[in-house]
Amino acid sequence: MTPSAKITLYLSAHDKIIALPSGTGRRWAETALDLSGFTQNHDQVHTLALDDQAQARQALTHLHQAARDCQVSVATHPRPYLGDIAEAIVAALPGHWMADVEPLREQQDRHYLRDYLWETGTLHGLLETNSLGFAVILRDGGGTELLLAERPSDGSYIVGALTPSPDYVRVTAPAPRSVIASDARLAARFIQTRLLPDYERAVHLSRLDEAEEDLRWAQEHEPGTYDTVDLEAALYRFRAHATAFIATLRETTPLSAEQATFLDRMEDGLNLDDLDDPDPEALADAGAVWLVDGEELIEMARAATPAAPVAPAKPKALTTSALPPPAVAAARGVRR
Repeated sequence: MTPSAKITLYLSAHDKIIALPSGTGRRWAETALDLSGFTQNHDQVHTLALDDQAQARQALTHLHQAARDCQVSVATHPRPYLGDIAEAIVAALPGHWMADVEPLREQQDRHYLRDYLWETGTLHGLLETNSLGFAVILRDGGGTELLLAERPSDGSYIVGALTPSPDYVRVTAPAPRSVIASDARLAARFIQTRLLPDYERAVHLSRLDEAEEDLRWAQEHEPGTYDTVDLEAALYRFRAHATAFIATLRETTPLSAEQATFLDRMEDGLNLDDLDDPDPEALADAGAVWLVDGEELIEMARAATPAAPVAPAKPKALTTSALPPPAVAAARGVRR
């Protein structure tokens, strides 16, 4: 009889074993773990401390016995626990990053994460077709969310971007490209040098598209011909985007005195210090600045858009004329 449930054991660097029950008969797997002395957390992931080796060996012996009785298979994952890899990655990234481990016990867990992926490429396909134990969401606290997973085919790690919240920006730009690395150190390096710049550029372009669309919509309507709620929502989005545009321009672009003065005036006129200020008079003033000077701010921000990342050049195919001459060894009678 094929077991309808499975327990996968992961060795963690924190002197413990992580046990993930899965399968249609997962309750039997959870029962076997509970009977063996594993501790269950709020995610229904079980752990076994290894500080007392004799007790740990006894618990593992009991686990295999209970698993046989409950018709549950037990397997040990050959790679390090993904949560440990994620901790090493976030520790190497600049800023304050956090890692939230997501158990993927059922197909719907993988599909839930897949639906939030920005890029429909390698990582999307991995979540679509493979049975993964865990994935990890990496968060920087400022709205950027990345997804880390392990590729079963070769044990490498892949990191891709999750789509920003619709409240943050409606994405229209091409998705950032995922990165693949053989270890945590390389993954952190590729995230910092490839994925994050690609991500920031895509968000910037999406902000520009949304800000321009909202401004065109407002300019094409006579006052009083559109719904006030829609107008306020469009103005709020523009003010949020303007905050990002102005910060980026100040940080990355050499500004003339005139440009610096313009940004100061926009910041004050749009009341960017308090985006949630509901004062009707303040909103009316911000709306007037938006309609008159919004286009100039968009043009400045678009001009400062970072260049698209250049894909590594593919090696040229060797032609007959480009082939190196036979090695000297061949002339000496050495067989290849």
